[in-house]
Amino acid sequence: MGTGGTITAWSPSNLDLTGYTEAESQRLSLAELVAAVPEVAEIAVVRQVPAPAGPSHALGLPGLLGIAEHVRTVLADDAIHGVVVTHGTNTLEELAFLLSLVLETGKPVVLTAAMRPLSALSGDGPLNLVDAVRVAACPQAAGRGVLVALNGSIWSARQVSKAGTAGPDAFRGGDLGPLGFVDPDGSVVFQHREERRPPTLHVTAGTPVPRVDLVYSYPGADEVLVDAAVAAGAAGLVSAGTGAGFPTPAEHAALLRAVDAGVVVCQSYRGSTGRVHPRPQLRRAGIVAGQSLGPFKCRILLALALVRDADVDRIQGLFDRVGGT
Repeated sequence: MGTGGTITAWSPSNLDLTGYTEAESQRLSLAELVAAVPEVAEIAVVRQVPAPAGPSHALGLPGLLGIAEHVRTVLADDAIHGVVVTHGTNTLEELAFLLSLVLETGKPVVLTAAMRPLSALSGDGPLNLVDAVRVAACPQAAGRGVLVALNGSIWSARQVSKAGTAGPDAFRGGDLGPLGFVDPDGSVVFQHREERRPPTLHVTAGTPVPRVDLVYSYPGADEVLVDAAVAAGAAGLVSAGTGAGFPTPAEHAALLRAVDAGVVVCQSYRGSTGRVHPRPQLRRAGIVAGQSLGPFKCRILLALALVRDADVDRIQGLFDRVGGT
């Protein structure tokens, strides 16, 4: 299933690693992408599934849920043993995490992408696509949830994040690191299994998703952005605090006002790894602790949770199950 991204980009110059979004460049169809990488047919019988394609950074949660609906439909086909989804790297981590929350399947679902266009010298897209098909066709991948295959590594949907803006090694796997690797000889090797599996949230395409905003903390940050989010009608708010999740005093006061106004507030951190525990101060304030989930994934989980429930205790329990120790 192709949803666009740099993996389908083609530039007139094979030295173009940055300007392939310009007008003179083009985007290949899924059929053209698969035709350009005939090696995938040596691994599995591949069925191409049409899906809406476009820049990943242009998608909101309704668009991501739309992709999830396409994947869900394909997974229901008994003839399908696994699904590979190509996507733009900008929001790959969000899509992977959302899929892990709304899909209930033992079949492998593997996301892949590219940091360089298909036309580039040393483009990473073709091998990433081959590796993703290898993982999806691997019996050991079944029952491991949604996976991401990039640059020879296999990542957990819960942990993966885009840590760099360029280069094929832009993705990281948080505290867990990669779950496994695709070796140069094509072998798929899993080193460990992520035991924590999120509960399935039954949110489908077309379901209205409440507004959830994200505010980053920084030295001297005041209440303006928090108050603006509340004024804009946010049902939820994620605070990406410094250290282990500490907003400034002005932000904290504004967050408490937001809680009093009925907004569900989640406290996350702005670092690349870590955890915000449900410490007593947060519990007393009625603020959800984001646990090990970074702010982008906190936002997705909070938004999907608010579709069904605004009870802070039950939402905290959900965050504990998905991102806790």
